[in-house]
Amino acid sequence: MKYTCLFLVTAFLLAGCGIYTFSGSTLPSHLKTVDIPLFKNQSLQPGVAEQITADLNQKVQQTNLLKPVSQNSDATILGKVVSYENRPYTYGTKSFRNVDVSSYSVKISVEIEFLDNKKDKTIYKGIITEEGIYDFKTESEEAGKKRAVERILDQILQNSVQSW
Repeated sequence: MKYTCLFLVTAFLLAGCGIYTFSGSTLPSHLKTVDIPLFKNQSLQPGVAEQITADLNQKVQQTNLLKPVSQNSDATILGKVVSYENRPYTYGTKSFRNVDVSSYSVKISVEIEFLDNKKDKTIYKGIITEEGIYDFKTESEEAGKKRAVERILDQILQNSVQSW
């Protein structure tokens, strides 16, 4: 009796585990290619839209879920950088009127729209905001920007190409 119960519990657990899969994508099967036009830039930070667009193209290519093309694509990822901020993140005071900033945060917001061109519908639309923190004494703003962009790319892929 004891072994029968143990067997049944084990069988149920294994059967339940077999249903779930980490395929990485729930994209419609008719989507094979994607166009990623140059993102628009509404921020005052030059080059950030170009960097995000280029990095996103590279990331999509690495996922092997969709093939980036420049025209006649099954899907399109449109984007617009709506804000870019570089602000003190952690700071302390050494004395009255003397503030010591030890780290900064680069915060970037991007408006994204992932379109299914075959069915003429939006799969995902939203604003993604991420930040990259960097040590002011040992790193540059570029390090914070790189971290923020990397997080934005991960969110874009998770919310559109790799949604599950």
